[in-house]
Amino acid sequence: MPYDSDIIVIGCGNVLFKDDGYGPIVINILQKVLNDKQDYYDPAVTDFVDNEFDKEILKQIEESVEGITLPEGVQFVDGGTAAPTNFFPLYTDYDWKKLIVVDVVEFNAEPGTVDIFDPSVMQQGKYDNPHGMTVEDPLREISEKCEVVIVGCKPAEIPTPDIDMGLTEPVERAIPKTIDIILKEIGVK
Repeated sequence: MPYDSDIIVIGCGNVLFKDDGYGPIVINILQKVLNDKQDYYDPAVTDFVDNEFDKEILKQIEESVEGITLPEGVQFVDGGTAAPTNFFPLYTDYDWKKLIVVDVVEFNAEPGTVDIFDPSVMQQGKYDNPHGMTVEDPLREISEKCEVVIVGCKPAEIPTPDIDMGLTEPVERAIPKTIDIILKEIGVK
């Protein structure tokens, strides 16, 4: 089964709208630096990471994961913008132990601030999909079956409907901390 893993790490967002691409970019970097071949690489995101992402930050990430081996049963997924409608409902078909959601979250902080959120205590509207969909309810439902952790970054800019690929500097600088948090949540750091 394609998502039959103990721990799912899913990046949500749209790479065409600046910081909204944070989740998919984090997933692509994790797949790249951990040599994970379980999922596909989005060519647009791979191209961005290979050619436009800050090389010093990427080197810092590579050094921080040196010697780390993922345990069996961990899967990275680029959920894009369809995660709430196409991926989250799959929890009824699988026996996940933990779902780690990586996405931008609006909260009272400086852009680029990364924090961990529990869907059962998040205020309604705190984690709205930038495209108008509230996702707290599906994640609360999932959290009744498995542990759900949201690793969220405060965005600086989401220019919808204007297309502008790439991350703002504060969000790009937040990715090493994000990856460190994810690896701790997986239990390998």
